[in-house]
Formats: sequence, structure tokens, C-alpha cells
Amino acid sequence: MTLWLIVEERVPTRERARGVWASLYRLGGLMGPAALLASAAFAAYLVGAMVMVRVATVNVQEARKTARLRTIQMMFRPRVSKLAFDDLIHFLQVQGRVPVPQQGEIWDPEREQGERGLVNLVARDVLGETRQLRIKLLIANYDLFNEYDRAVGEAEFRKNVSYALVGLAAALSWLYSPWWALLLAVPLRLYIAGVGSERIANDVIIQAVVAGLLEPATLTGAAGLPAVPAERGA
Repeated sequence: MTLWLIVEERVPTRERARGVWASLYRLGGLMGPAALLASAAFAAYLVGAMVMVRVATVNVQEARKTARLRTIQMMFRPRVSKLAFDDLIHFLQVQGRVPVPQQGEIWDPEREQGERGLVNLVARDVLGETRQLRIKLLIANYDLFNEYDRAVGEAEFRKNVSYALVGLAAALSWLYSPWWALLLAVPLRLYIAGVGSERIANDVIIQAVVAGLLEPATLTGAAGLPAVPAERGA
């Protein structure tokens, strides 16, 4: 629809069409409206498949960016809920990768910030393995995989539709009236819903790791961060 709004004035009418345009008009007459609509829908599907943003791809890119940073003070956290994040902290404490707070110990905000930053790195590295972990999750627990796959599908659909609607709103605002920019409220709301679904999908992966259903390379030593000494004085 956005593409049509942009090129519609440049498309000649049937009476003035020459060359390729005339051939397309004749083809449309032979195919009929239903077949023409189906062909246009399939073409739109092909374009969407080429430019689609996938949730797993975004996670991998974020993990790579994080790996290049030599500091554990992150500007933003991975998209997981607070409950899943706290469960991951406890899981890493049990494994000895994050120190356990000692009773009566003086609270050190810088140390706590550093430890939470380490958990951020672990979470990002785990989510960066989503393409491999989803196959392992399918083998380990089919029902849990369905929950993850449903959340990923909802996230990808909502986020990609929001991107398309941003383009539509921009085209309408540019061609007709700036008031069409108010339409941006719709893709914004869709994008927020997509982020929520992405967080649910990430929670499934994190909780599967915490429950012992998945063993990412980040935590097995094949890749990722070394364990943090359990004693704070180490």
C-alpha cells in the first residue's frame, strides 16, 4: 500500500500505457481480478520475507555488540522480566558464578552493580544462542517449545507490522497532510506489544536454562564468561 501511494501518480492509465505497462494491463485482463490480487499478495509476501526482522536475529546482534564492550555497565538490559532475571541470578549463585551475599556484610553498590552487569552479559550470551537452544528445547519439552514459538511468532508479527505502518504513516504525511502522522500511535502500540511478546519468549529460554532443560555453551565452558569466584574476597 505504501509503495502504491508513492508510485500511483507515475503509473499510466490503460489508455496511455505503452511497453511494459501495456503488457501488464493485458496480463491483468487475462488473469482476472482474483488472480491479480493473489499475485500482488504473493509479491508482497516475498518482499516481507526478505526484509522481515526476526526476534532471534536481534538477540544474536545484541549479544555480539555486548561481547565487544569491555565494561559490564550496560546502557540497557536484555529483554527479560524481573522474575526471570532474579531466577537467573539465583541460578548463577548456586553454580558459584555470582557471589552469594553474606549475612551482616556491608552493602557495596558498585560491587552489586558489577555483579548484575555480569548477569546481564550471561543473559545476553544465552539469548544469543537462541537459534541452537530452540532446537534443544523442542527435543527437551515440546509443550514449552510451543509456548516459546507462539511468543516469538506474535513478537515478529507485531513488530514487523509496526515497521510497515510507520512507512505507511510517513508516506501519507509526506504526500497528503502532516495530520496523518497521528497514525504513528498505532505502530507504536503494536511495537510495545511485540516487545512484550519478545520478553515472554526470552523468559521461556531463561527459565528453561534455570530448570536444567537447556545447557547453553555460555555456561558449559564452550563459550562465554568464566565463573566468578564465590568468595567476595577472592
